[in-house]
Amino acid sequence: MKKKWLLLTFIFFVLMLFVARWTKPDEEKFLQVAQERINAHADGLSKDPVMIDVVKIQKDFIFQALSKLLITKDYYFFTVHSITLGDGEFRYIGVFGTFIPFQREDPLKKFYKNEE
Repeated sequence: MKKKWLLLTFIFFVLMLFVARWTKPDEEKFLQVAQERINAHADGLSKDPVMIDVVKIQKDFIFQALSKLLITKDYYFFTVHSITLGDGEFRYIGVFGTFIPFQREDPLKKFYKNEE
């Protein structure tokens, strides 16, 4: 009975590694998720037509800066994405199609939020 559980655990582990290999997100996916988060936070800022243009310029600038500051390291089963900002270096692990921050603070959630 113990050998059966050991074999099933091993098969499950190999299956999870296979799934991790084929679902690891790349740099394009990270930038896409970052842009979606930035857009979601910026869209509710102002309904004033002048401010809408200012926010659009800010969003474009943030996205261009982010794409230049992003360093991606590709490992076989996951990716590590690093962004160096004035506050320090922020890292994310990309695994199973999602991004998990290594640190408590997530700068992608704080670009337009004052309450955090």
